[in-house]
Amino acid sequence: METNLSRRGFLTGAAAAGALAAMGLAGCAPTPAAEGGTKTADTGAAAATSWRDKLEMPTEFVETVDADIVVVGAGNGGLVAATTAAQNGAKVVVLEKAGAIAAAREAIGALNSKLAPDHQEDVPTLLNHANQTQAGDANMLMYKTWAEKSGEMIEWMADTLGPKGMLFPFEWHCPDDPHAYYPAMCYNPCIGEYNPDGPNYNSYAHLEVMRDVFTEDLGGEIRFECPAQQLIIDEAGRVTGVVAEGKEGFIQVNAAKGVIICTGGYGANNEMLADLAPGNSAWCALRDSVTETGDGIRMALWAGAELEAGGACMIWNRAILPDGFEFNEDRMGGDIFLPGSQPFLHVNVNGERFMNEDQCYPMSYAAGANQPKHYSWIVWDGNYWDDIAQFDTCGCSRLYPAPSGTAFNADVYDCEAMSKEHLDEFWLNPRLEAGTLKKADTLEALADMMEFDADQKATFLATVERYNGLVAAGEDTDFGKPAYRLSDVETAPFYAARIGGELLVTIHGVITDVNSRPLKNDGTPIEGLYVCGNDQGGFYPHNYPSNFTGINAGRTATFARIAAKHALGVE
Repeated sequence: METNLSRRGFLTGAAAAGALAAMGLAGCAPTPAAEGGTKTADTGAAAATSWRDKLEMPTEFVETVDADIVVVGAGNGGLVAATTAAQNGAKVVVLEKAGAIAAAREAIGALNSKLAPDHQEDVPTLLNHANQTQAGDANMLMYKTWAEKSGEMIEWMADTLGPKGMLFPFEWHCPDDPHAYYPAMCYNPCIGEYNPDGPNYNSYAHLEVMRDVFTEDLGGEIRFECPAQQLIIDEAGRVTGVVAEGKEGFIQVNAAKGVIICTGGYGANNEMLADLAPGNSAWCALRDSVTETGDGIRMALWAGAELEAGGACMIWNRAILPDGFEFNEDRMGGDIFLPGSQPFLHVNVNGERFMNEDQCYPMSYAAGANQPKHYSWIVWDGNYWDDIAQFDTCGCSRLYPAPSGTAFNADVYDCEAMSKEHLDEFWLNPRLEAGTLKKADTLEALADMMEFDADQKATFLATVERYNGLVAAGEDTDFGKPAYRLSDVETAPFYAARIGGELLVTIHGVITDVNSRPLKNDGTPIEGLYVCGNDQGGFYPHNYPSNFTGINAGRTATFARIAAKHALGVE
């Protein structure tokens, strides 16, 4: 396995992934069925008239496979579940619709691990903070389970992958602000060596290493390009296997002890997004979901599971929009722009400031989406590098080197060490050349580039003057942004960019108990079935807590490990 990627190699892979995403998203929307209703299974993976319609069960199979555990999805949850089960002596088959395992998330959130004994977080404090960010509608039993068992998960991961050269550096830095809550919980795996000052080209590798442990060391099997179609359920209502479509036809994979679904939500399914999360996702100009078309959620619902109320997505505030951009159902057309997550001044298309810009990613996106034309302008001046240092943001929004040893200190998209030169070369200059980032020597000229009419231009100039006064006074009496995240717009040159949303994943799913078993409407579990990751509800049906760095990958892995152990009856 290649583990020491060069920058050129990494960028080539990223470009290929972008091309794959573009191709994959073109075919996301289900194809209408022929007159008369649901398409029969012998047409392959063709979609039904509605995403809710159950496919007909095939009657002929080219192969029948017996296993103890069947895992659907080879990603952050699926590979953890599969490896855990195989380590406990189970015969495991993984079904993956794509041609390779999913890309690894570089940040894994886990609390109070022995790997970081000097950084212990108070669990009730974290739970109460999470409950407030979720408007009180998250399942605190799920949060508590993750908080209490995620430490064991990351210790297990280190024990499993450490002998293969994986390292688990810990991110603990947070701003010196009593009101900023950044719990110490993020591990950033890399392989071979860790350079605290960056770059670290050898990150994003832990799923590749786990795949090799599962297949080569433990004898597990992954069937690629073999999408699961539906579950096999016996007369007692227990899930006993999976029907999948292989290259030669349908196969039946029997699961003596359990089926674990980890397919990543429905962020690449336009029909499901329009049905379940229309307002939340409508104003996105990019999305990262490629193969996540809701397969796991659909199968669980057909088996009798209950879908969590609401419907939402984790959305970055970092899609830069070109001139003349119009939002569309494919949620594409923008370009990724990491500086969009910095708390610089935001104004709407009328030149008005409208929020405290110091918000978590999806809240910042939502604030802009609620303005006229559903985007906002982000504005800053020539002192931006000093401002970014002062902002001291955390997680993947951080653009200034963190104290050595606390994070990768590297661009999460390019892996290069952070510096003003890197920021200019990789993020600013290409967007200036493309015309999506505006730059001018005066605010008046910048306002003209932002296509304001005379009244909007006057409002914008007055807004900047007002904002600069608040910065000088050291207090945001308009919206309450902390003083250390205020930055004036006074020093030429001046910059502006239209910012919309970038859809990462969907964040609500099937209701489960703390053992990852999906629940029916009457509250009883569906025997033999487990649902994890972005197919699983309970954590953030309406808003992702971005200050909990790595929580999604961490909770996915934690509940996948819980599912595998519960299915096998082991502690």
